[in-house]
Amino acid sequence: MKILYKIIFISFVLLFFILIGNVHANSINSITMDIYVDNDGDAHVTEVWDCKTTQGTECYHPYYNLGGSMITAPTVYEGNRTYTTLERWNTSGSLDSKAYKCGLNKISNGVEICWGISSYGKHTYTVKYTITGFVAELSDSQMIYWTLIPYEFSNTIGRAYIKIHSDFDYDIETPVWGYGNKGGTCYVYDGYIEMESDGSLDKSEYMTILVKYPPETFTMENKLVKNKLPYTFDYYYNMAEDGADHYIQKNKSNSVSALTGIIVSAVPFLLVFFALFALIAKAGNSQLNFGKTGNKVPKDAPMFRDIPCKGDIFRGYFIAKNYNLMKKKTDFLGAVLLKWLKEGKIKIEKREVGKVFNKEDTCIIFDNTTTFDNVYEKDLHNMFFKASKDGILEKKEFEKWCSNNYSEILGWFDDLLKFEQSGLLNEGKIIKEENKKLGFKNYRYTVDSSLMEEAKELYGLKKFLDDFTLIDKREAIEVALFEDYLIFAQILGISKKVASQFKKLYPEVIEQYNYDYNDILLIHSISDAGVSKANSAKSRAESYSSGRRRILIWRWPEVAHLVAGGGGGGFR
Repeated sequence: MKILYKIIFISFVLLFFILIGNVHANSINSITMDIYVDNDGDAHVTEVWDCKTTQGTECYHPYYNLGGSMITAPTVYEGNRTYTTLERWNTSGSLDSKAYKCGLNKISNGVEICWGISSYGKHTYTVKYTITGFVAELSDSQMIYWTLIPYEFSNTIGRAYIKIHSDFDYDIETPVWGYGNKGGTCYVYDGYIEMESDGSLDKSEYMTILVKYPPETFTMENKLVKNKLPYTFDYYYNMAEDGADHYIQKNKSNSVSALTGIIVSAVPFLLVFFALFALIAKAGNSQLNFGKTGNKVPKDAPMFRDIPCKGDIFRGYFIAKNYNLMKKKTDFLGAVLLKWLKEGKIKIEKREVGKVFNKEDTCIIFDNTTTFDNVYEKDLHNMFFKASKDGILEKKEFEKWCSNNYSEILGWFDDLLKFEQSGLLNEGKIIKEENKKLGFKNYRYTVDSSLMEEAKELYGLKKFLDDFTLIDKREAIEVALFEDYLIFAQILGISKKVASQFKKLYPEVIEQYNYDYNDILLIHSISDAGVSKANSAKSRAESYSSGRRRILIWRWPEVAHLVAGGGGGGFR
């Protein structure tokens, strides 16, 4: 027992000193990097460290194997104080000798940006420098491929955030990839590239980015050449993806360890097996059975000139979605906005926008006290209002919000379909039947054939609106009917065409309704761009978190600065 007491006592003592050490160690709350890439392909970096120091003499950020690139003009600021830049940096200097000074320390395989801790306590260091040749010229494109925060930092970083921008807005489809932090995000957002860690960045993690640009995006001469021929982008992309595979070290141990490995390996397999088993049983709970007629609307369905689906656009969305009559879910978002515009629940006005230069732009005005027909309208209205912050939605504000809240906006469409299905169940248009599959209790949902008749009417309206200009005999049309036509045309993805036709054929009607052709274009643009941003953000997040945490082992001296050529950074 005495031995046991001694062990417990020693354990507490060790734990005490470990905790004391952790309390007094240096810490980094966050590192943010703002990287402006100029037209010559050089990067102008502003790096901000929010940290607390209790030991050491300096901070440093290394870049390895720079090739033809250079780090120039390092400057450090803290509050109103600008540090003195030294021509030569002495890493062995004292705390006092490095205080309020910065410089470059050249090492055998790169360079370190260094600055003095100066004093112990809380600090916000702002570090500025330039990386020449940040963009590389390839034979078929241009590329950024840099490790911006290396692995083996001296400390875990509470949050790492990187923004890359230029004199032009980056297109949402710009190909970007992030490596080094599983679960982090890397995608184009509001015209720039944004990369952010998923929570803290551990010492074994890092931030590497790969970006592909069209040829001649930048004017620069940093060509990556082998045998006098520049490489293609695929060469580096394939290299990056090869390195992204998880590395599993083979264990040359005895048969017992091998058996243990087999058992451990079998656990995920069994989990997947049971998950699939449950999914198969659950499948019947969500799939619709359309019977012998199926859900393909016959093309010979007659034209329909009335408002289909009992005038209910949510019913229309469910039918259009399940009978393949709509192009994309984005279109329904625009239909809801047109409905609100008709009902006077939103307005479209010219408002002064811009934080620096005041200018006017067309905005959608939302009132947070408005009442709605159902909870899903209210939820969607709340999303728009939150995106605007003040009830005045500018063109790009909904895009920004959707990028950060993609699961909420995309989930709204799915929840709405479930809600409509529930309503059709109560109405008897969908019949719920219990059956047993693989021993699990599940349900089969059979769609009544009468719903196909409503789908035919919806398709008939599309044919009528599509061919409206070809109809010889056109009767007078009321304003209210035209507005309903336009809303359903938006669901079917033809609102711009229909609005343009009506503008030519019924100018007297156009003058009376609540919105003009430009308003329709604005609504279409906002809804389309918003959902597109959400889909892109979801795709990037899923792609980034699906196994891109890796050990970088590739080295090629000429261009090794394009990957993590080494570790380190932080305090010393």
